[in-house]
Amino acid sequence: MILSLYALAVLAIPLYLVCLSIYRLYFHPLAGIPGPKLAAITGWYEAYFDIFHKGLGGQYTFYIRELHAKYGPIVRISPQEVHIDDPNFYSTIYTNKQGLDKPDYLKWRFGAPSALFSTPEHHLHRMRRAAQEPFFAKQRIIDLSPVIQAKANKMCNRLAEDFMDKAKPVILDNLFASYVADVTIQYSVDRDFNWLGHPEFESPFVQAIRSLKDMAHPSTQFPWLARAAAAVPPSMVRRLQPTMSSILDFQEDMRRLVIDAIRDLEKVPTSKTDKTVVHGILRSNMPKEELHIELLKDHAVSLLGAGVASAQWTLTIACFHIINDAEVYKRLKDELVHAMPDPNISISLDQGFEKLPYLMACVDEAIRLACGQMTRSPRISKKPIIYNNYILPPGSHISLDTWHMHHNPILYPQSFSFDPNRWLGDPQAPAPYQNRPLKHYMTSFGKGTRRCIGENLARAEIVIGLASLFRRFDWEFFSRSHFIFSYMTSVESTI
Repeated sequence: MILSLYALAVLAIPLYLVCLSIYRLYFHPLAGIPGPKLAAITGWYEAYFDIFHKGLGGQYTFYIRELHAKYGPIVRISPQEVHIDDPNFYSTIYTNKQGLDKPDYLKWRFGAPSALFSTPEHHLHRMRRAAQEPFFAKQRIIDLSPVIQAKANKMCNRLAEDFMDKAKPVILDNLFASYVADVTIQYSVDRDFNWLGHPEFESPFVQAIRSLKDMAHPSTQFPWLARAAAAVPPSMVRRLQPTMSSILDFQEDMRRLVIDAIRDLEKVPTSKTDKTVVHGILRSNMPKEELHIELLKDHAVSLLGAGVASAQWTLTIACFHIINDAEVYKRLKDELVHAMPDPNISISLDQGFEKLPYLMACVDEAIRLACGQMTRSPRISKKPIIYNNYILPPGSHISLDTWHMHHNPILYPQSFSFDPNRWLGDPQAPAPYQNRPLKHYMTSFGKGTRRCIGENLARAEIVIGLASLFRRFDWEFFSRSHFIFSYMTSVESTI
């Protein structure tokens, strides 16, 4: 009897796979969408490019461009998802006019399933966002700018004391992660971890962020991995996978900070306690179940992790390209010297730095090349959506992405070049997109109901950080990933 059941299973599994493949190829609602047959049959096609291809992982975004070159502007890239490469269709999917859900499996991408950016359901996302949004309003960030400038001054102090004139390389990833993290953690939970004070700027947090990014693609393709890790006691995870220790330490730090914020409210339940994001969430009208420590921990993890990674990378991209182009470097330097005759006397964010056209053009171009979120963030249609001659039925996963938008050869000629001039003078997009300003096609922070909540904070950190570094120091290459610099000898520093 057991042998017969085994034989039946051996026969049934291949038969099921054959039938599933036939259904997905010929009878699935997306069967008429062009694309590689293997991608239509199995999600392993995507998994290969995102985990194994070239031994790098995360390569599917770039390979999709080859698929569009072969199949056209709409391609079926997995059994349930289509990708569209059409700048004017972006706002149809990523829109303020209707709330679209995200696929549920994506919430495990960074191991914080209850975080704002992880929330799949539109209505729940809207409620969670409403509690945090006031803390990232433009005026609130302008009011915060002296704190950001103080952190930038601290960064410059460390560079002057420990690196200047010593032919000692500065590792930009570490430098900018520590700078942005010091700002974000103070604003989120009112604590100073002094990551800028760590040797070589390589704090435990830097390692945690790298480990989180390393887990992103496996967790996206196999969400059960992240769910299993969350279910296993931390002590066992540390033994089985020591590289996860930095992530666990980071999560525990965030958990403790949430507990501290709860205690703050118990001691001083006044309006002063809403000065940080976590305090604000606790004081909001959110349902009780939304104020659970683990949920709040996920919010803290996401605010710091997501907020740091994009700003850190944008600052690194900006520094490399500015130093790599003598003309860009000189023009930016001249503008900053004119605006700040004394490098130790800073100017305001809104009436100072943001009024410098070339600085802001450099920032925009760095943001464009850095892309923000590189990977796709699909939306699930609630009603049929028409694209060209194709009808995408309800339930379809539809995606566009920033990388394809920012490297569109019509919108951005020589798109891999760093050219701040393309942003000067509030330019219009070229034909056939000339009815909109070029910035309409800047999507680093997304669009629609899920547009990045931290955009104003990230821009302020980037603007103030770049202006401080390039006004106060002269920079030169050490290697493509390291820089050495010398202080301007014509000015005495008192920072």
